[in-house]
Amino acid sequence: MESKPKEDLRVRRTHKHLYNALLELMETQPFENITVKQICDLAMVHRTTFYTHFNDKYDLLSNTLRQIAEEELDFSTTLHSPAESLKEIFSAASKNKNVFTQLLSEDRDSLRNLLRREMGAGIYKHLTEDLLNENLLTEKKSTDIQIIVEAYTGAMIGVLSWWIENNMPIDQEDIYKRLFELDIFPEWNFMKTSTQ
Repeated sequence: MESKPKEDLRVRRTHKHLYNALLELMETQPFENITVKQICDLAMVHRTTFYTHFNDKYDLLSNTLRQIAEEELDFSTTLHSPAESLKEIFSAASKNKNVFTQLLSEDRDSLRNLLRREMGAGIYKHLTEDLLNENLLTEKKSTDIQIIVEAYTGAMIGVLSWWIENNMPIDQEDIYKRLFELDIFPEWNFMKTSTQ
């Protein structure tokens, strides 16, 4: 029975080394140029070990993005208001600038899709929590809320892409302050009542 936790710890450690190696390599070169050999050499992991855990570098990238989402965004387990979501996403982008720069400005949808899905799930949960508790969530309300979520997440990712493509021209605190001053996104309570 003791061997399983040790094995899980080894797996987690191997994954962490591979995630970190990929992120480090992405600091200096485009993802498309990175090879599995480079990742393994930097992580000090044998290629056969790599292929035991991941199909290829794209699979590793997908898992690395999920890891970033779990560690820094946490949208699917925590209820987020628009302000909280905005702060978290810009904070994660600041910490992982080169990864976000590459994956949002190139013709790759994996990061966009991950952010949209994870952020959308957390916001949808937040908006429907009271309705679910009171058995008031109808199919129409659920559809209306989903439209709000899609519009909101799409707009946020659009602004994030602009911010990154323009080399983060204003401070992350300033950008979400400006967004809310512009009243682009309705207040959270307004969104809840507007769908009832």
